[in-house]
Amino acid sequence: MAQNLDKIFKPRSVAMVGASNVPSKWGSFLLVNLMAGGYPRDRIFPVNPREKEIHGLTAYPSVEALPEAPDLAIITTPAHTVCGVLEDCARRGITHAVVISSNFSEVGEEGARLERELVEVARRHALTVVGPNTMGVVNAAHRFYAVGAPVMLRPGNISFVSQSGNVGANLLGWTMNQGIGFGKFVGSGNEALLSASHYIDYFGEDSDTYLILAYLEGVDDGRSLMEVLSRTTQRKPVIIIKSGRTEEGSKAAMSHTGSLAGSDDIYDAAFRQCGAVRADTSQEMLDLAKSFERLPLPAGDRLGIITLGGGWGVLATDATAMAGLRLAKLDEKVVEVCDRLLPPFWSHGNPVDLVGNIYMETHLAILEAMAASPEVDAMVMLGSLGTGTIIGLNVLVSQNLIMEMSEDSLKSFFTELKDRNVRLLTRAKELMRQYRKPIVFVEMQFIGEENLRDLEAGETVIFTAPEKAAAILSKMHSYRRYLQRKGVDRDWSYLA
Repeated sequence: MAQNLDKIFKPRSVAMVGASNVPSKWGSFLLVNLMAGGYPRDRIFPVNPREKEIHGLTAYPSVEALPEAPDLAIITTPAHTVCGVLEDCARRGITHAVVISSNFSEVGEEGARLERELVEVARRHALTVVGPNTMGVVNAAHRFYAVGAPVMLRPGNISFVSQSGNVGANLLGWTMNQGIGFGKFVGSGNEALLSASHYIDYFGEDSDTYLILAYLEGVDDGRSLMEVLSRTTQRKPVIIIKSGRTEEGSKAAMSHTGSLAGSDDIYDAAFRQCGAVRADTSQEMLDLAKSFERLPLPAGDRLGIITLGGGWGVLATDATAMAGLRLAKLDEKVVEVCDRLLPPFWSHGNPVDLVGNIYMETHLAILEAMAASPEVDAMVMLGSLGTGTIIGLNVLVSQNLIMEMSEDSLKSFFTELKDRNVRLLTRAKELMRQYRKPIVFVEMQFIGEENLRDLEAGETVIFTAPEKAAAILSKMHSYRRYLQRKGVDRDWSYLA
């Protein structure tokens, strides 16, 4: 059974041991982030014997002097003092702690000795300890940002454990830019007592978590990880990025957190056996996250492609084959719709080449026919969203109208283009709900990351290359096949 880590992720009160007014210290900016995130100020108890007040909060000289025993202690004091602080916590009745402090096993023998002492103290007093050498903990739903990075996340149902604090914090920052919703985050640090497996196990039992992400550098107990993954992946997807794939990367992992990276081939086989989805890059992890969050799983490997131009259709065809997917056969109804709405020289096959057709009704009619087809398991649309922008701007420029338009007229023009795209995306969402098939959009000459995020609105998926779309759909299909082999019949789409 998973350990109950509620006091780590949902503490009703927090002691900040090592809190500071000095801006450059962890005890300062971590406290500031906690307050800025909206955690109740009256439930935060800074501890520092040299201060009376820290960032507007009353400071206490010791853990013993606290007015109550909080659920959680967050410790930022130097490594050689941490064991003494844990002893103080145990005497005060505090059973859970997050040790931010570094200079433990990651730096050498003396640090390793201190870490062994930390483990002995924690076990003797039955303490639950995160870290040491951790970036911290986040629970967006509880406005709990006990983390050393200024992140404010879009609340969601994804939970994330990272063996690297910096990688974890940076990925959280990227999710802010990409509109991906997050629930919980923990930097597991040196994993003196709690390992990544413990957090994955906890997230697997957590009713607020629908999807789990993990950044791993190495695993000490591979058998435990496989047991946890095997039971968790049958309930919810687990996406893993495992670094140290090369000999040089393995050495870097060892010097970073003391992790033994191990054979990458063994990890690869273990993840496949346990149903974990392996991301090849950090960005692919986020692409997988938003896709699993927003799309139904494809029931099969037959991909339907609709493209504004033939060249991108050829590239998408190559990408489909390279990702291990197949081009779907077009049934009579799809062909009939295409014959009626497209010129006679349309491609007459999959990919469906729109031959530059810019009419939204045509795009939608073909998409709907393909979604309804029993021959198609997933769809990719290339170029449809950018069509209105490109054609509209060309018309304005060719007729010398753009220089004469007022600011309000330009704003109205771009609003109409956005409304056109929103209508296409809204209908795609309706089709996904109706037919339980993923629909992914690809735009190669788009209007910027911010506009892309606004159009996605946390509900659809837009990529910038067909290769990305094919690779993501292939991994989603592989996960669906894993569930089928295990006899699990669940729809992992979170579409309302």
